[in-house]
Amino acid sequence: MRVVLVLVVCFGSCLLHAQTDSLLRVLNTLPNDTARLPVLTDLLRNTVFSKPDEGLRYAAQYQEIARRAGNRFELGKGHNYAGMAHVTMGERDKAMQQFLLALEHFRDGPDPWYTAMAHNNIGTILDQERRDDKALEAFGDALRLFRQDGDSVWVANVNNNIAGVLTRQLRYDSALYHYGQAERLLLEMGQEGYAATVRMNMGNILLKQDRPQDAMVLLKDAVAAFPVDEDEYMRASMHNLLGLSYSRTGGNDSALFHLNKAMAIADAAGVRLERMVALEHLAEHHARIGDHRTAYELHRRMSALRDSLLNDQRSAQIAEMQEKYESGLKDAQLAENEAQLQQRAVVIRAVAGGALLLLLAALFAFRAYRVKKRTSEQLAAKNAIIDAQLKEKELLVREIHHRVKNNLQVVSSLLDLQSRRITDQQAQEAMASSRHRVHSMALIHQDLYREDDLMGIAMPAYVDKLVGSLSSGLRVDEDRIRVVAEVEPISLDVDTAIPIGLILNELITNAFKYAFPDGRSGEVRIILKRIGEKLLLEVRDNGVGYDPDAKRGAESTNFGMEMIRAFARKLRAEWSIANDGGTVARLLIERYKLSTDGSREVAGGGG
Repeated sequence: MRVVLVLVVCFGSCLLHAQTDSLLRVLNTLPNDTARLPVLTDLLRNTVFSKPDEGLRYAAQYQEIARRAGNRFELGKGHNYAGMAHVTMGERDKAMQQFLLALEHFRDGPDPWYTAMAHNNIGTILDQERRDDKALEAFGDALRLFRQDGDSVWVANVNNNIAGVLTRQLRYDSALYHYGQAERLLLEMGQEGYAATVRMNMGNILLKQDRPQDAMVLLKDAVAAFPVDEDEYMRASMHNLLGLSYSRTGGNDSALFHLNKAMAIADAAGVRLERMVALEHLAEHHARIGDHRTAYELHRRMSALRDSLLNDQRSAQIAEMQEKYESGLKDAQLAENEAQLQQRAVVIRAVAGGALLLLLAALFAFRAYRVKKRTSEQLAAKNAIIDAQLKEKELLVREIHHRVKNNLQVVSSLLDLQSRRITDQQAQEAMASSRHRVHSMALIHQDLYREDDLMGIAMPAYVDKLVGSLSSGLRVDEDRIRVVAEVEPISLDVDTAIPIGLILNELITNAFKYAFPDGRSGEVRIILKRIGEKLLLEVRDNGVGYDPDAKRGAESTNFGMEMIRAFARKLRAEWSIANDGGTVARLLIERYKLSTDGSREVAGGGG
């Protein structure tokens, strides 16, 4: 669930109430010099977020006056205003250029607060572009300077920004620290509502760490402290998370109350995203308590709503691309017209001067310019079309992964419903194993349509999800069986991730089911890392050890091992299962693909 803290920060010492028309009347009475800057500042405050195109015009006037006056500090403010307008318009590249110029002008200025703000704005753009390390560096500079300036509001806000990036990097403990710093400052300032939003973020992280009891404490406080009717999206998010924490701690009635409350708030406010999240959590809750028919129906409704949201998003993105393409063509036409007028003026001056040789040279240059410009425009138009087509294809690929994931989840639900009608124990085990394998593939496609990299799977996050899913499905007592994952932070191509995911599913399942009989406790360790040009996959436990003659479910001993052998051949892997203080399954994979560029094959190559 995506959660964001929003802080309302006044630009000056008081809120602005003057209307744009009255400000313009005042502006027209002033000389075209620095006397205009305060009025332009008020105009920018009124328009930069509501009418960013007008804000850009005022920012350009602000910059021109500051430039003529030779005032670098005021020129930096003009660039900062322009960057804010570009952010509102979704033009991140242009915004970044303006914020970098602002930072350059602020560094030697009289007020370090503006330097801190420029670093924060740059960090925000880097955060949106998922350039996490650079974003953390920029936010760190902003935090240091705001602390020196004593601005507690922005110290809290930047701590929140840093925590958001750390959460995306799965650095949960560090994220909790920064959220805690933000909460403390907000409470000191009496900002209970914003502090409640921070608690919601912290509760979300605790749920990701599988600490639902701790999350519940924070989320209860957040729901109680958050003002009613102030931000229904946030309020629905809080009830969703609180309901999920109750569900995972066995509080069935409270879970249903809060999840249905989140649904009602989302419906009343028209927040379809939170309605979808509520349906997803309700489906998970009903599956957890064994009501699979209701879970399947809720999941079907959630999938339909997600499809609707995805289609709306795709339509909006295509419309935005078309608008930008048409706008680019108009700008090119205006530029051509302006160039033609300039060239005509050159010709007239040449004729008036009677310099025939210069006239002929100008005509030749004009012809060459037109040919070059026409070629450039045709190339730019083709590039724009290609860019639009690539982005549309990306959306279609993302939707394909989304639908594949949904179909796999439907298959998993159908297998679960069918297994309840089977009385034979071995057949039930086979159906359960098949359901787990299907779910391991669904997790891959879920990550593909949610992340920016459509061709690769981040293996640390995937292994965590797979272990959590198998622990829940097999009802593993996590206090009795501890799982330790040592997974290198690599992203694998989907053709590699799927067989590795299925192999992991088989080996982890066998460890959970057979390594610790009669209530024994122990540890399962998962290792995935590169060794030279090969990839090591190892699952080991400290249980009773592997006995090839032991009696297990027919499906596990036959099909499971045959599947591992088949995938080992596909991956060109050396593999073995041995006893070494427990069972050790080890594969040294020669053929695998990283998703760095979507196609590079490592060691071995070939089909």
